Amino acid sequence: MRIYSITGGYRLPKYIRWLTVMLMCFVILGNPSPAKAKNEFHLSNEFSTTYNDISGPGSRQSSLKQGFSYLNVLNVNNLGKYKGFDYIFNFGFKLTDDRANDVKNVSMTNLQGRISNKIHTVNIGDTFETFSQYSLSSALKGASYRFVKENTYIPEVTLIHGYAYPRWDNVFAVYEGRVPTVQRLVTGARIKENFGKTFWAGLSYVHSMDDYRVNTWDKLYTNNAYTFDFEYRPIKGLTVSGESSFTDQKESPGEGLGEKSRHGSAYKITAVGDGDPSRVTLEYERVATNFTTLVGSATPDREKTKAKWRYKFSKNITANTGFLWFRDNLDGQKLQGRTDYYKPEIGLAFRRLFGRSSAVADIAYKLDIASNNNSENMNHITTLNYQDIFFGFLDSDINLGYTWYDNKIQTSARSNEFTYNTSLSSRHSYNSFILKPAVHWGIRASRDELAVSSDQLYEYSGGFGLDIPNLKITSNLKAGENSLKKSTGQDSSKIFASFTLNYKPSFLDKLNHGMLFLRAQVNSFTYNSVNSDYRETSVTAGLNMQF
Repeated sequence: MRIYSITGGYRLPKYIRWLTVMLMCFVILGNPSPAKAKNEFHLSNEFSTTYNDISGPGSRQSSLKQGFSYLNVLNVNNLGKYKGFDYIFNFGFKLTDDRANDVKNVSMTNLQGRISNKIHTVNIGDTFETFSQYSLSSALKGASYRFVKENTYIPEVTLIHGYAYPRWDNVFAVYEGRVPTVQRLVTGARIKENFGKTFWAGLSYVHSMDDYRVNTWDKLYTNNAYTFDFEYRPIKGLTVSGESSFTDQKESPGEGLGEKSRHGSAYKITAVGDGDPSRVTLEYERVATNFTTLVGSATPDREKTKAKWRYKFSKNITANTGFLWFRDNLDGQKLQGRTDYYKPEIGLAFRRLFGRSSAVADIAYKLDIASNNNSENMNHITTLNYQDIFFGFLDSDINLGYTWYDNKIQTSARSNEFTYNTSLSSRHSYNSFILKPAVHWGIRASRDELAVSSDQLYEYSGGFGLDIPNLKITSNLKAGENSLKKSTGQDSSKIFASFTLNYKPSFLDKLNHGMLFLRAQVNSFTYNSVNSDYRETSVTAGLNMQF
């Protein structure tokens, strides 16, 4: 099935495409009468308008659009029951003239219709079916069918067909005759059998085919993935799962160039033992260099072993240990040879520290090693977090971190980094008001040993929230500064302030939800070179309604 014509040939008129969409919706939902069906209809709409003002010689660095812009997001939801079937229909679109919100002025955000009697389920539109990690874990624009009959030995069956597009604009070709992106058509099937209550196994096949180049150098793929996965629970607290996949792929590297073929396999096995006071996870995975999956997920040329152990010494002390090893160059074809990565870690979590019921502390150490023929990096990462409530009302969150970047071969790459930040906040009720003051400050300092250079990033801010429940008003004001000081290079600072106000007036009480909101922010950027300084002021006002 082809939607576009590169040569500018036949293309369905817009009104026919929209009629097709509406027909699809009616087919899914049917036409239940009020006497036979129980329906729920919900509609939500949020409209906002924004004014941005950018000034200063460096204003071109801003990502904001100068002047006024608007954004409207509409979502429609209809669900109910009809003659033993549950149905649901979702539809949404977005209107905007700001490219920071969307690349199109009008775009469909979601379209889905689903009907099910708990045995047969049909879905059209946005399709979210997951076969397994290697075979299919991506959303599609298309259709799916699932057959599930519980408490029988009849296997579950799932069928899918659709396009691997992130946007509906691509499906309906609203780019005025242009091919917006390579078409990727996906067809797949999965059979899953439950062998009792402790073991199940599944087989899946996914075919992915690309069509239509946007550019002559675009690569097109045709991929077939054959996958087997299972899960087994031999005893209470122990789960063993695994997956094995083989792919056969053809690649067209560019227009007029010959095809290339690739064949590869991937498999992994995981064991999880969970029973107080311990939880252990073991995992092994090997993904061949030539293994490719277009709508699943995997990292080719990777062999990996992973282990994690969590142990509760008591209800207040927990230890977490882990080890990760992986390497590349499975086929031995890389000139620099293989690189091995080792990542052991250990951590302790304490609750009710110092006899305080609100005190929680976490300390962790991680070693990050990467080694090959040319270099050996060894990074030592230490973190500490402490949370507590002082005087019965002051919430605190303190973080400390230190990292030592050590290169055993290239000493010029050595450096260290220190981080610290603290947040304090509280909540107070006074008559009809709720007051929520907060402060935050922190520093990140890094030092290069050989260059004898150092950089410091300072952050501090203060905030004040004011809620008036009787008037259905919530608000928050925040201001602060981020300042970067460099021993070599350009210093910079950002002074910022933001304000939010949400108000639910009484005249919107007839709605399920109605709210007016106001958002304002100011960002002032300063650099060593005054030609780079600029200032952003943005104010947004809007209305959110739900029926």
